[in-house]
Amino acid sequence: MKTSSFNTLIVAIIVSIFCISCEKINETVPVAECRKGDTNHPRASRYQKMIDDLLKTGVTGVSATVISPEGTWSLSGGKADLGNNVPVTPCHTLRIGSISKLFTSVTILKLQEEGVLNINDKLTKYIPERITKEIANANEVTLKQLLNHTSGIPEYLGLNTILNILNLSVAKKSAEESLHFIYGQKADFEPGKGQNYSNSNYLLLSLVIQYATGKSAYQVVTEKVIRPLRLENTFADTKLPATLIRGYYDTFDNDFMKDLTEIDNAAVGGEGMLDGGLISNSYDLATFLHTLKTGQVLTASSMAQFENFIDITQELPDDLKYIKQYGLGLMKIETDHGVGVGHSGHVHCFWGTVYHFPQQKVTVAVLTNGYSTKIRKALESKNLFNYLFEDK
Repeated sequence: MKTSSFNTLIVAIIVSIFCISCEKINETVPVAECRKGDTNHPRASRYQKMIDDLLKTGVTGVSATVISPEGTWSLSGGKADLGNNVPVTPCHTLRIGSISKLFTSVTILKLQEEGVLNINDKLTKYIPERITKEIANANEVTLKQLLNHTSGIPEYLGLNTILNILNLSVAKKSAEESLHFIYGQKADFEPGKGQNYSNSNYLLLSLVIQYATGKSAYQVVTEKVIRPLRLENTFADTKLPATLIRGYYDTFDNDFMKDLTEIDNAAVGGEGMLDGGLISNSYDLATFLHTLKTGQVLTASSMAQFENFIDITQELPDDLKYIKQYGLGLMKIETDHGVGVGHSGHVHCFWGTVYHFPQQKVTVAVLTNGYSTKIRKALESKNLFNYLFEDK
């Protein structure tokens, strides 16, 4: 699910070559008022330690929200804009990467509830042949196989794609345009005969939404999910919100953070990039998942499909083996404090995670705007969730 260490090294070299002059002049990020949790909570000091410890890893800025039976807590730390010394606030927004897949899946299931589509239908029912004929397995797969990554359709984010993103030659391509990167590639396996995480699946789902409704995928996600849930700081749009903070990348893990905001804007800034293009804040993400898991968004039948988990069969790094299963855009993890469900996500500079723990009725969302190997390990470690339930 994540790039290998070899690929990470190659990306670092590419960044150093192509991004010498790609940094734009920073502008002060405005601070806005918004809905957010309180800073008072029985476990506020423990949650504060989570933010403090993340900042010690070198992360530029962090925003976090916890929803628990005792109340909702939101806090932030670090910088939204290093160049102008702007602190992160809970009202700032960040790119959420693959957490976008939760919104995509819920939108698909909402459309199914309305009779617009069926997840057991083949992809070819909705997408023109001029597209499906170019993509391995696309003429055979169902929407469900796209949702749970059992399609066998190859990953479009290979090294060649990343190279083109980093040199800005593919700036803000749409979902359909981005799929051209896998035209003519071989399938990973026959549909339903394996499980392999591929962002290409969710670009195809974006096109399904577009062709099934006659509207842009971003518009439909906004109408079906974002607006009804009053997620006022969540954006599915090619227009960037003024509250979006800068993104930073420690290319060689030498504690030097380079502003690569424009790289991320180019990578997922196009129309319909539902594999990872949404923007939000920690409060909205925690609210979204908590509301979803308490049965206020989907019907019981849809929730059963949403949580129809299958084992992850692809080989994961040791520090990610606590991720055990995948549903329809939903990960299941096993931690020291029980099972959690949600999703993690990243683009080049932004990393985040949102999980709900049913046994404790606790939901946490953590978003950051900086990348390094140390930061990645801290955010991807299951130990991150210990701050929620342990006293030391």
